[in-house]
Amino acid sequence: MKLTTGHGRACCPLLFVLLLSAAWHRTSAGSTPSRLSQQSGGVQIDSAVLTRLVDSAMAEGMVRESIPGAAFLLVQGGRVILAKGYGTADLASGRPWEPDSTIFPIASITKVFTATAVMQLADRGRIDLNADVNSYLTWVRVPQTYRQPITAAHLLSHTAGLDEIPGRQVRSTKDLVPMNRFLATRLVRVHPPGLMTSYSTYGMALAGLVVEDVSGMSYEAYLRQNIWQPLAMTRTSLTPPSRGGGRATAYELDGGKLLPVPYEIYQTPPASSILSTAEDMGHFLIAHLQNGRYRRVRILSDSAAVRMHRQYVTMHPKIPGWALGFQVNDLNGRYLIEHGGDIGGFSSLLTLLPEEGVGFFVVHHLEGRNLRFDIRRLILDTYFPASPPPKPPKPEPSAASRLHRFAGTYRASIYCHSCGGGGPGVQDFKVTGNQDGTITVWDDRWIETSPLYFVSSDGQKHLGFAQDQTGRILGLTAGSWRVLERID
Repeated sequence: MKLTTGHGRACCPLLFVLLLSAAWHRTSAGSTPSRLSQQSGGVQIDSAVLTRLVDSAMAEGMVRESIPGAAFLLVQGGRVILAKGYGTADLASGRPWEPDSTIFPIASITKVFTATAVMQLADRGRIDLNADVNSYLTWVRVPQTYRQPITAAHLLSHTAGLDEIPGRQVRSTKDLVPMNRFLATRLVRVHPPGLMTSYSTYGMALAGLVVEDVSGMSYEAYLRQNIWQPLAMTRTSLTPPSRGGGRATAYELDGGKLLPVPYEIYQTPPASSILSTAEDMGHFLIAHLQNGRYRRVRILSDSAAVRMHRQYVTMHPKIPGWALGFQVNDLNGRYLIEHGGDIGGFSSLLTLLPEEGVGFFVVHHLEGRNLRFDIRRLILDTYFPASPPPKPPKPEPSAASRLHRFAGTYRASIYCHSCGGGGPGVQDFKVTGNQDGTITVWDDRWIETSPLYFVSSDGQKHLGFAQDQTGRILGLTAGSWRVLERID
């Protein structure tokens, strides 16, 4: 297969079906990431109206999903329109969730910061995004499993072909080992680079190691000096404050009861470990919406920011793929770049509409919950509504004979290829061909409307298949990380 290219654990396997269902349910068929965004007509978002809208949705959603605390922030035109906390950050003390001081893990949204750091080094001429990353690594070596080298662009676009090996989480900071030592034996290549997109924790961890080796600074020190301090992100770090020091307590729902759980600790901080506040994240959103500029400082040049935000690769030209570090989405016919985060006790979502100059951030208690996606849908439908979707397609029974090439067993691509049976949390799915000229995936029927591109029978969802040069089907995608790899 030749990938189409351009010049939240955000989803661990156990969360794959839940998050995929939420994402598909809210995706309009027929829109493409390359399509020009509908013009917003200079929509100006009024803070009072927005507050009433979000207040109502948060109140309903937090009750529905048993969420004790949350925060929302929206920026437009270089300023914060709304930053507000909801509920409590800690049930025992009743401490409210404050947007400027309550600290929480942003989980896999960390990957966007790592990508921003790599883009800074490329912007400054210290990294060639298309060069072999081994030329920048001083201790770890990427094995020469395939003829094609892995580049920084592969790492940022999740096309490096590295395996997802379990064992990144540790019980305490005392169990952590230096990142270079941890990665030295865990860089297992399972696909040639550029063959397919596959959400990669190890790819972003390696990108963070590149930042360290090129800059001569620790990952945290680099981010603090080059991103957090310039953006006045004063409460952002890799080290959680002591309990009661402003951090939100992590909770899980067990038998209908909310129980506190420890913060999760990972050996791969560039992929998962930043802690921040809603207000600090607003500064980051503004910088990206203004192509690297925040107040009187710059963290990226215009050209580097535009390059980072543009879709870089996709498995099918009609399905959104990846920018450099950002997931691409196409809700309501708009071009979105975003990233989610899921970690023990918390869910979060960062969304930017670069062409509309609007960005928002949602965080709330409980891993894997959908309230953040409900809020995203509310904002988009209210301020950037979609055109009516096309009429549902009609299947052609005569297509049944050729659709059997898509039938088979597929696996959520975020799994351990080198582990027996795919490792923990592996999820397999069947694609079947039907006599009425449809295929079945996840109990939905799909109609092929153009080569390798399918629309659901209700016209609301879409997916694309990828094939190699011989026509063999390699996998299917519903966008960015939502990829199934064919295994039969």
